[in-house]
Amino acid sequence: MTTGVDVSSGITNAVTDFEGRPRGRRNERKSSRYDSRSMSAPPSAARAFGRRLAIALGVSALVMVVSVVAVNWVIERQLDKIEDVDVATAAAPPEGANYLVIGSDTREFVENAGQEEAFGDTGDVSGQRSDTMMVVHVEPGARRTLVVSFPRDLWVEIPGEGMSKINAAFNVGPDKVVETLKTNFGVEINHYIEVNFKSFEDIVEVIGSVPTYFPYPARDLNTNLLVGAGCVRLDGSQGLAYVRSRSLEYLNAETQEWFAADSVGDINRIARQQEFIRAMAGIAVAKSLDDPLAAWEITKDVVPKLKADTAFSEDTSRLFEIVDAFRSVNPADTSALNMQTFPWVSGPPTPDGQSVLYPDDPAWREMARRLGEFGGVTTTRGIAPSEVKLRVLAATGSEDIARSALNELVKKIGFQRGGAGEVNEAVPLTEVRYARGSQNAAKLLATYVLPRARLVLDPSLQGADVELVIGDDFQSILLPASLTTTTTAAAAVTPPTAPAEIAPVGDDGLTPAPIANESALGDPAPKLPPC
Repeated sequence: MTTGVDVSSGITNAVTDFEGRPRGRRNERKSSRYDSRSMSAPPSAARAFGRRLAIALGVSALVMVVSVVAVNWVIERQLDKIEDVDVATAAAPPEGANYLVIGSDTREFVENAGQEEAFGDTGDVSGQRSDTMMVVHVEPGARRTLVVSFPRDLWVEIPGEGMSKINAAFNVGPDKVVETLKTNFGVEINHYIEVNFKSFEDIVEVIGSVPTYFPYPARDLNTNLLVGAGCVRLDGSQGLAYVRSRSLEYLNAETQEWFAADSVGDINRIARQQEFIRAMAGIAVAKSLDDPLAAWEITKDVVPKLKADTAFSEDTSRLFEIVDAFRSVNPADTSALNMQTFPWVSGPPTPDGQSVLYPDDPAWREMARRLGEFGGVTTTRGIAPSEVKLRVLAATGSEDIARSALNELVKKIGFQRGGAGEVNEAVPLTEVRYARGSQNAAKLLATYVLPRARLVLDPSLQGADVELVIGDDFQSILLPASLTTTTTAAAAVTPPTAPAEIAPVGDDGLTPAPIANESALGDPAPKLPPC
């Protein structure tokens, strides 16, 4: 069912010959002509999804659960049906929590021939990866939520495993994802939620179709997405194909040629996920609050499809606190439900030839700081700069650099002065050394050091809580954006530099999704209700 441009007539038979073309074939893409003789619909699902899954509904499921729980206390019993996952999460501060939402591409759930045909099995794709990774930053008191999507190709250090794409951390386990976010970005995770792609399809079917706008007829040969232009209601399988699409193409209806739609596949996909989440959350909240019976049915079917850390299902007081916040939040209000992409930059391939994205420094630090602040206070770190006594050391002959850095950290940020000096050892990488019991203080200090300093436990440290040891890689002290900053470089003091702004968002509050080849596609279909 569509509104806007009619699928059957408005796209001039824009249906691809999926039966006559090998699945996954991509060599007919940019200027391939549509064969109007074929009217075959795509298969209901692709057998081999490869590693291209993206499940955006995890956060929508979170919104659904916390929204419908408040409608009837009986629904609380459904929380017992959430499958527990043993994850070492940090204690949540009183003002809110960070929820790690993972979309897993595991095939472990496959039990019969029908599921094997639709999704493949562990013989097709073994192990598991997180093709969707989001941190949902909830502040119930402020009635606002920040959703940060992490690109799957982000190049990071996976503790104990070496450098890799961030989605590979999940193959080791949920704890490794939590540890990776903490090690690389200082982001604390308080709760964990996991959804696999079969659960995604089922949840969409329970909630109902999701109106989604397509400016042109669209397809993805890898996910078997095929839709007309206009406002299209996507069911479970179509929604899955849409949010996991990394090779989306649009049709020029006049020339019958398909053109690549994405400028950066992974980033454009994130924008589609965020769009789908917002629409999905709106439907779920509206249905749950308007109709108690619908709320019960949704919860009964949705909750058993989730996995979560034990504390999530046990801490009902926290759930009801979040519920109260969401009851008055309109998912379409971008100030209440703000969606962002973790700051990234393109760069050279890895030594083994992988195309990857890199954290955008210092913009990512500003984002990480937002994920650590609740109600304007940095509570996840559990400590303020004024409570931390700091000493700064530099290599022999560089004591002036140490003193300059210490002055900035004391005068402009508020750390306690613990002295500056020299260290009689080679320090190629900047370190934050900390005494026992001062790990939170060390993590706090590390957020102000560019590039990010590694944390080192030093049981013998005396006279200070933490010690910044400036290495050869040191660039500057990263000050809050509201201050006039001076950058303390390893060689000299340079003019003021301010942290980069968070990546801009579009007018609708979503991550921009620029259309590649837009000039070759003609006029887009009108965007009509309910889109």
